[in-house]
Amino acid sequence: ASATRRVMLAVAGVAGGLLVLAWQKFHSLHAWQTTRGAVVSAAPEEILVMRTRGGLLEVSRIHATEVFETTFSHSLLGVPVGETHPRIRVPVVYRYQVELAPEWNVLRTGREFTVIAPPVRPALPVGVDFRRMEKEASGTWILLPFTGDASLEDLERELTDKLAQKATLPAYLQLQRAAARQTLEEFVRKWLVTQAQWSTESGSTVRVYFADEMPDQLGPRS
Repeated sequence: ASATRRVMLAVAGVAGGLLVLAWQKFHSLHAWQTTRGAVVSAAPEEILVMRTRGGLLEVSRIHATEVFETTFSHSLLGVPVGETHPRIRVPVVYRYQVELAPEWNVLRTGREFTVIAPPVRPALPVGVDFRRMEKEASGTWILLPFTGDASLEDLERELTDKLAQKATLPAYLQLQRAAARQTLEEFVRKWLVTQAQWSTESGSTVRVYFADEMPDQLGPRS
């Protein structure tokens, strides 16, 4: 009996090896192929072009990789049966602008110009790099085949609003403030050169503040 068992095990091993070899050969032949055609886009049914009144000046950008996650709790007839945890990781670009239309206050003291610019506002919607988006769902394993994709789709639909909220966070506005200030200083300095009454000024200093900055943030010369 033991000899018969050894023979059966040997045959099973050989058969298994042949199956693995056959699969490798079959897989290497690329028997199943999918070819995508060109991506096309038809003319939109309706186009509405609107001008930006007064114009906008982009002053800064923040590149970040944001992670969003949540938890879905599932129950059957009121009895908890498990949870699903979708998670999305995506690179984004926050762009910040100032309006050119509002009045800008400029104070001149000798060769120093102090400018009070409009507050910085985020450009919406936030730019998202969908090509590098990473999505995964974890949780109760028996539920994932039924709830994983749906939970990720639900979370993805929230991204636009959640990113818009993050773009206005005080921490983000403060993070970009120095870069925005430098951009505006360059913009104002070039603008001053075009003004006849100030074009002869050389070595002028430009100080830029934003209208939403508190007085104690402006320093003693404010």
